[in-house]
Amino acid sequence: MTPEVLSIIGVGIVLAGITLNGQRNARSDSRALRSDIERRFERFEERISVLDRGQARLEGLLEGLCEAVSGRRAAAGGD
Repeated sequence: MTPEVLSIIGVGIVLAGITLNGQRNARSDSRALRSDIERRFERFEERISVLDRGQARLEGLLEGLCEAVSGRRAAAGGD
């Protein structure tokens, strides 16, 4: 083999090594990003759950206030 062919083969091996290493790093970064997204989504779901409970509480208070203002509860209790 001529030195040129050996150089071409050497460059190919080096490029293959760089490409494989880059793919491995990209895979590792992708896994880290996925776990970070999953953690953030779990925290988001927790916040939504807290908001849902707060909204349900406020709806109950508002309904009670409407009943108190309109006198429906007093009228129903007087029967």
